[in-house]
Amino acid sequence: MIQGRRRILALFPVLGVAFAAPGVSRAEAEASGAGALLESMTHEVFTTLEDSSLSQTDKERELRQVFRHNFDVPAISRFVLGKYWRSASELERLDFIDAFEEMNSRKFLDMVGDFSEEMFSVGNVQQDASKPSLFLVNTQVAQPKGEPVSVVWRVRHKDDEYRVFDVLVEGLSMAITLRQEYGTVIKSEGVDGLIAMMRKRHAEIAPQ
Repeated sequence: MIQGRRRILALFPVLGVAFAAPGVSRAEAEASGAGALLESMTHEVFTTLEDSSLSQTDKERELRQVFRHNFDVPAISRFVLGKYWRSASELERLDFIDAFEEMNSRKFLDMVGDFSEEMFSVGNVQQDASKPSLFLVNTQVAQPKGEPVSVVWRVRHKDDEYRVFDVLVEGLSMAITLRQEYGTVIKSEGVDGLIAMMRKRHAEIAPQ
């Protein structure tokens, strides 16, 4: 059922561009598609989290698929490794992408696990002035106490598909933060050492 729902929801961003109303510019249609990606992704995430028929392990497996489908994992992996991507072997690159997806999909689950769909709202979408293929989707996450948290999603539109490239929480970039953290580890442990560290950390936080 979840797989079928994913295929249907995945059409929304594409349809948003293909059936744009007359008089709507391509940039406006693409921005609408970027916003639709966040709407469909969050709906799928919270539907999975609230499914009482799924175990915690099942939910993590399903949400890893959501992460893979909606985040541009290969592009983010290249960015966060930076100059080390060029010197890494093909096997190291593939292992890193797998470890990155595994660990950060788990972090994604932890990030949204304490919220509900009603607490999450998608606001305005802006095209990145320096990179027209990127759109900034502004969202708000309500807090039980205090002001809402501002989360901005950098969504890339490429080859008629939308994928999340970066997440900024209160202005702090996930991609840049990881690039700095990973670079520090690679300097002392190498790419293989970084991968081993990531797999160890995931094993420590994974459900037993």
